[in-house]
Amino acid sequence: NRSSDLIPHSPYAFSVTGVQCTLTGIPKTALLDQTIEFELDVTGSGDVEVAVKAKSPSGKAIVFSLNKQTDGKYDGIFVPTETGEYLLEVSLSGDSLASGPVRVRVVDPSLCEFSPPPPVACRVGEPQSLQLDARRGGLGSVGVRIVGETSGSVPCEAAETDVEGIWTITFTPPEIDLLTMDVKWAGRHVALSPLTMSVCDPLKVKIDGGDDLSKGKVGKPVRFTIDVTEAGNVKPSVTATGPTALQAVQMKNDRSRYTVEFVPWEVGEHKVSVQLADDHVIGSPFQIDVDKSVESRMVVATGDGTRIAYVGEEAKFELEAMQSGLLDLDAFQCTVQGVRSTANATLLDVGDGRYVGSYVPQFVGAYLLRILLYGNDVPGSPFKVTVYVKADAKKCRLDPRSTLAKADGLLVGKPVNFRVSTKDAGMGKLDVSATSPRGRALRVFMADDGDGNLSFRFEADEPGRHVVRVTWSGENIPGSPFKVKIWPPPNPKKVRAEGPGLHDCGVGDLGEFSVSAKDAGYGTLTVRVHGIKDAFKIQLAESVGGIVRATYSPQEPGDYTIVIRWDDTEIPGSPFNVKITDPSAMENDEVDVRARKSRRSRRIGERDVDDGEEVERKPRVIGRIQSTKDRKMSAEERARSPRKGKRPERARAMTPDPPKAAEKEEKKKKKKK
Repeated sequence: NRSSDLIPHSPYAFSVTGVQCTLTGIPKTALLDQTIEFELDVTGSGDVEVAVKAKSPSGKAIVFSLNKQTDGKYDGIFVPTETGEYLLEVSLSGDSLASGPVRVRVVDPSLCEFSPPPPVACRVGEPQSLQLDARRGGLGSVGVRIVGETSGSVPCEAAETDVEGIWTITFTPPEIDLLTMDVKWAGRHVALSPLTMSVCDPLKVKIDGGDDLSKGKVGKPVRFTIDVTEAGNVKPSVTATGPTALQAVQMKNDRSRYTVEFVPWEVGEHKVSVQLADDHVIGSPFQIDVDKSVESRMVVATGDGTRIAYVGEEAKFELEAMQSGLLDLDAFQCTVQGVRSTANATLLDVGDGRYVGSYVPQFVGAYLLRILLYGNDVPGSPFKVTVYVKADAKKCRLDPRSTLAKADGLLVGKPVNFRVSTKDAGMGKLDVSATSPRGRALRVFMADDGDGNLSFRFEADEPGRHVVRVTWSGENIPGSPFKVKIWPPPNPKKVRAEGPGLHDCGVGDLGEFSVSAKDAGYGTLTVRVHGIKDAFKIQLAESVGGIVRATYSPQEPGDYTIVIRWDDTEIPGSPFNVKITDPSAMENDEVDVRARKSRRSRRIGERDVDDGEEVERKPRVIGRIQSTKDRKMSAEERARSPRKGKRPERARAMTPDPPKAAEKEEKKKKKKK
């Protein structure tokens, strides 16, 4: 037997036609899900076939194992899965035992529950009755034992009711004590067992509160003490009920002495109940008359309407007067006074000592919101309120001089600056965000220029289409979001010029060449010709695919220089030397000399050219033909010019002032020393 129960008549001995059989280890009562191990001994019975069958209370076959250990001895194991009576039948060589099957009662005390749950405290001398529902616990009976710390064993009874499986436990506590109850089903503890129960005497509770238990003021705490030293170690329960609702009660204890406090917020009669083990103590429930407390300092005003408002919009504020009691609306007086006008304020009672006020200002400016309770200002009154025009994003303006407004020629690494005016857009908040083509947020710097103008700046670190969003109080301003194309920086090394027009040519012939800047980024194309004045003009055609076509027809012979720059930097191969020849001019030296003397550098001009490939993100090409009228040649250009008859001007070193030179010489000597 592997359980704590004694099994009568175990081991069991059986005789079948001279065959001896002994079965041991089968308990009379077993627990649900408890492993049952048994032994079967048929030693001396010769060669017999042993078989064991088991049935559950529901009639289902039970799976178990039967292992042969030595000659005539077997070990068996099975686990009951439901409560009730199990049948274990042993057969030898096909013949069942004459004594019949072995019966095993399976129970589960944890399924036995008290209904309702037992109280934690009870009153001395008052009969107690507990009900236990054991219908799911299996076959068994209730066993109860009650012991007190001071009273010792307490008489009790357990009896089954008319409903099978439901038991009633009765007892009467004889004195103030702490009881311990052991409740078992089929010899094992049920749920919650063992349990404790305090025995108390509500008549021995002492309460000390003075006038607080008869009179009170709204917002003033009501305090009293409860002493249960002689009444038993039981925590009292306290409830406070006002005219319309329960009051929040706080209770602190110091051993067997409790301090109770609550703040009434209603005017009228309040009831305070003090109970011990669900029985009222002497004097409970107590009746307390609560009067009004009309101190204005006990009213709290909150809400945006006490600070800020907008023209034509309803501004709201709230009043909390819970500590002052339930007051009539006539007790309050609210006014909104401005420099130019007065706004009417209304007040609405929403219950529980709360009020909601509102007003609608009609003009911008400073106002005073004054809230009075019975003629006295509440805390913070009068409140200073500033009235603004409500935010209107449509009235925000982007400075047309900003690079963001032009959105042309913006380069990687160069700052993008823009300015937004909000002075006519009312009161609001301006937010700016910039996003790269890959969705990465860029850092945007802001500066307040005053007078409602704000300046912003950000730098793009990659080419492509960027998105700049400008909102005023959450709404996009006109034009937002702005789509900004950022170009790569200019790269003159990527510009290529080619064509017969960059080589020698004859008078009257058509000179042609092309300039390709497809991969040169964003820049300005400049073409300049140095040579005889008005000898010929270069015509630049519009850019197609990033290529600019240039043509010219020379009218006079001579040596010319064509200088091509991309964003003020010469491209590879520039300057190009072009010689224009004319046979008739060679026969007349005088004309040729005269022509050479009149040579001078000339800048033809420049004009913008757009390749029109912005969608494909190809670099833009801008060519400008700039006028060179009244323009003087630089020393570098004069040195390159092939003009004859006049020496190129040489750079001359500047001679410093003698006094300054002397001072510098003196400083050098001092340093050497």
